[in-house]
Amino acid sequence: MLDQPHRTSPEAKLLNAARRLFCNEGIHATGVARIIKEAGVARKTLYDRYGSKDNLLRAVFIAEADMWFHWFDHDIPNRGEEPVARILALFDLLERWFASSDFFGCVFINAVAEHEKRDGWIRDIAMAHRDRINGRLCDLAIAAGARDPGLLTEKIGLVVDGAIVNAMVTGDPRIAAVAKAAARDILAGALEPAARP
Repeated sequence: MLDQPHRTSPEAKLLNAARRLFCNEGIHATGVARIIKEAGVARKTLYDRYGSKDNLLRAVFIAEADMWFHWFDHDIPNRGEEPVARILALFDLLERWFASSDFFGCVFINAVAEHEKRDGWIRDIAMAHRDRINGRLCDLAIAAGARDPGLLTEKIGLVVDGAIVNAMVTGDPRIAAVAKAAARDILAGALEPAARP
């Protein structure tokens, strides 16, 4: 998670404050002065570390992407060798995130919702993140024996995104368990008979 107690460096304070404010109040509505006040750091610190609000936003995107790839590289592999179990483990990690004080929704989803949809660097970053996540999901779908790994990846991705938005709107982390049940149903219909959960 992004709000680990040991991350008290000025950079971490800025990242955590910016992410919280960008997600809760909007990127446009959040000024540099507000971020600095929330983070409890000097204005010079923000500009020395990041140079601009846009660069700080880029760093927030990177920090959230790092969380996801920590899940894929470390947490999910520790859930066992079985590919279906690894796919379903993602929803357990989502539930833990949804229940944390660090959950304000997905910064990628929120940023795209707030900005121009057709063009722009924010959409490009969000699409690149989506492609990377889908690449990892597709690897798991192939390993699980999916008849159509690309289609299964898109279905699971939609369930993940829907769970994130629902958890943000409702404040209920248990939505991840509902999403996990939906993913299990999708997997049952998408895998070769020998591989079904």
